[in-house]
Amino acid sequence: MFRITINSILFLDSKLINFATQISNKMAKKFNPKRKFKKNRHSTFKVTEDTELLVFLLATIKEKSRNKMKSMLTHKQFKVGKEIITQHNHPLKPGDEVTVNWDGAFMKEKYEGVKVIFEDDDIIVIDKKSGLLSIGSEKEKKQTVYRIVTNHIQQLNPIARLFVIHRLDREASGLMVFAKNKQTQVDLKGSWADTFSKNLYLAVTEGTIEEDTKTIKSYLNESKALIVYSGNNPKLGKLALTNYNVIKKNEFYTMLEATQETERKNQLRVHLKSIGHPILGDKKYESKENPINRTAVHLRKISFIHPATEKLMEFETKVPEDFLKIFRHNFYR
Repeated sequence: MFRITINSILFLDSKLINFATQISNKMAKKFNPKRKFKKNRHSTFKVTEDTELLVFLLATIKEKSRNKMKSMLTHKQFKVGKEIITQHNHPLKPGDEVTVNWDGAFMKEKYEGVKVIFEDDDIIVIDKKSGLLSIGSEKEKKQTVYRIVTNHIQQLNPIARLFVIHRLDREASGLMVFAKNKQTQVDLKGSWADTFSKNLYLAVTEGTIEEDTKTIKSYLNESKALIVYSGNNPKLGKLALTNYNVIKKNEFYTMLEATQETERKNQLRVHLKSIGHPILGDKKYESKENPINRTAVHLRKISFIHPATEKLMEFETKVPEDFLKIFRHNFYR
C-alpha cells in the first residue's frame, strides 16, 4: 500500500504549479497583443531622365555595390510603378517611380476575384469581380472582399485590421476603398459625402435608350423581400438622384456612364429598371438577357480625400472587356 504524507502532497503541488507557470508564460509570449511584427522597409525614387534601371540604381543608391544591386534585382526587390522588375536594362523614363524593398522580395500577389490597385499605411484600393460579396453576411462570411483583403494586410502584420468605408453590390464589379486604421475610417467617412458623387459607374442595359442624357429622380423603398422599389411619393421612400450619359448603343443594348447624387441601396439598378432598361444579367430587377454571364455594372472611377495628405485621390479602371465585346459586329454572328 502507498502512504500519502503531507510532504508528498506539497511536493506534487509545487511540481504542478511550476508546470502551469511554464505553460502560462509560453502562451503569453505567443499571444501577447503588444508583440511587434516586422514591417518591410520600402523607399521610392523618382526618375528624372531617360535611363536604364541598373544605371539609375547605381547612381541613386551609392552605398550599394554593383554586385549587390544585381543580386537585389535577381531577388525581386525592385518595382517600377506597380510591376516587379528583374531586368538590368529595363528602360526608365521621366516620371517613373522605382521602389526598393530593403528586407526581401516583393510578393506577386494574386487573389481570387480581387486585385490590389493601391496601398499605403492608411488605405487600400482594390478592384473586385462581379458576384463577390463585399462584406460578410449571416449566410456568407468567408468568401468576401473584406475577408480576402484582411488576409492580404495580415501577411505583414497578423493583428492588422480592415475598416469599411463603403459597399459595392455583390452583382457589381469595380473599385472599392478600405481603411487600415480606425482614425482613417472616421476621417474618410467624414469627407465621403463631398466626393462620392464623382464616382463613375458603367452599365450595359437591355434595349436602346432614346434619351442620351438624363437625371432620374424618384423615391426608393425596400420591401421585406429585400427588393427595392422606385416611386414618386416622398412619404414612401428616400430621395434618389442618378445622372446618366449614353456612350455607346446599338439596336439591342446601351452602354452608359452614371453618377449618383445620393447613395441608396441598388440605386442605379432600380433606376434603370424604372425607365424600362434593366441592366443586363440583373435578374433581381427583371433583366431577361445575360449575354456575358454576369451583371453588367462596374464602378469604374472612384474619388476621395486622403485623410493623411488631404489630397484628392482618383483611381480609374479600364472598361471591362466583356462590356466592349457586346458592341462588336462579330458578337452577333
